[in-house]
Amino acid sequence: MTQELLQVSDVKFKFVGDVTPIMEADIKKAVEHQLANKGQTILKKIYSKNIDAKVVIDYTIVKNKSWLYEADFIFSYDGERFVVENHKGFKVATDLVAHAFSKWKRKVLGFWGFLK
Repeated sequence: MTQELLQVSDVKFKFVGDVTPIMEADIKKAVEHQLANKGQTILKKIYSKNIDAKVVIDYTIVKNKSWLYEADFIFSYDGERFVVENHKGFKVATDLVAHAFSKWKRKVLGFWGFLK
């Protein structure tokens, strides 16, 4: 028996610079993957405190002049706002997604990332 995945209220995104449609699709797929995996633990913790919490993810991915990817992720949930900015540049855009979700998980669950 499979358990239904917890969902966020909304995911907003913006791509700036020369981000190809294929890369856009890969990034969106990486966000969906994180929500289906690491995100479930995060959402479980948020919804355990408030079943009606509104969870919104708003991210912007930029391909800079050096052909590296930068990102801003804003995670809004249950009256809180957590921002992950990465402007040092990544060669692989999908790594930015994993990085942002890891930081969000540590914020919500504590340093070690365990449910309490």
